[in-house]
Parts: sequence; C-alpha cells; structure tokens
Amino acid sequence: MKPFALVALMLMLNLVSCGKGKTTNTASTAFSTVAEKQEFLERYVKFRRSYEDLHFRISFIDGGAGMVPGPTEWNIRLIATVPADEIDQWIDGLGEVKLPDLEWIPDIPNPPTNLSNFKWYQDDKRTVGVDRVSRTVLYRNHAS
Repeated sequence: MKPFALVALMLMLNLVSCGKGKTTNTASTAFSTVAEKQEFLERYVKFRRSYEDLHFRISFIDGGAGMVPGPTEWNIRLIATVPADEIDQWIDGLGEVKLPDLEWIPDIPNPPTNLSNFKWYQDDKRTVGVDRVSRTVLYRNHAS
C-alpha cells in the first residue's frame, strides 16, 4: 500500500506543479477598446501592427508551462481594419491561392458576411484574406 500512496503523492504534486502559462481560449468581446484587444493579441503573435478595428478569437494551449513539457497548440483567428499602407505586411511571404478553407471565419466575433472582395494568401500555418477597398484583413495562424 505504501508504494501506491507514494505514486499517488508524486502524481498529485506533478499535476499541481503544471502551470497554466499562456493557455487561453479568449474572444475579443472580453475587451472594451482596440488598445486592450491589441495588447492581449500581441501576447500571442510576433508581429506588431496598427488597427482601426480588431476582433479575434485566440485558442492557445501552452505545452511548455508545466514540469513535463508537451506540444504547444494554437489557433489564432482575427479580422481587422488596418491602414492601407500596412496591408502588404500581412501577406509578405505568402502565396496567393484561389479559395482556402474558410470554416474558421464564423468563430471570430463580428465576421464578415460577404467575402467576394477578398484575395487569399497562404502558407503552411497562415491564411490571410485581404479586401483592399475596405482595408479589411482576415487572418488565421494555427498549429498543424
């Protein structure tokens, strides 16, 4: 019985020591201002951009936060109105595609209903739609 109690104690200590890190499942509706939304978003993306309007849903599982590291998984989806001169920054390094999988768009708060003016760009992890007339960017970055 003592070995079982020791194993149970070790398991409990391991579970307690597993931190949450950056793990989140958050929508932009949790924030009041564009500045608050941007501050939160920038915890999960490397780029820094300007936003006139911003809505997102971020799902992030921080696999490196506990004592036993695991895989980090993410699914970052956003729609933003951006300055016209910054649109090309969103698609730098991506290839133009006809029509990618767009099932992720309804997960974003305030998703667009008409996607006919968007041009689409993609690489292994990122999909970006750009409507230059409205200066709207749809962005997704996810772990495969």
